[in-house]
Amino acid sequence: MKFPHLLWAITNWGPHYRLAQAIGRSEARLSRCLSGRTNFTQEERSALSRVLRYSESWLFEEVEPPARKPFTELAHAGA
Repeated sequence: MKFPHLLWAITNWGPHYRLAQAIGRSEARLSRCLSGRTNFTQEERSALSRVLRYSESWLFEEVEPPARKPFTELAHAGA
């Protein structure tokens, strides 16, 4: 997940088609950006920040998931 804060904010805001309308884009365009097939423009980032009412830096912060433990550690944890 490239922008988990953005996805959380969108989920709590409302339907994608309404958000797309609010930022002046098509729902298809928003979907392509959210899926990572294309990138948000700076204009779109600013519009999302304004509409969602969160800072652009927070919305578009890339979060790395923690490293996964090897399977062997998990298998012996309950023993």
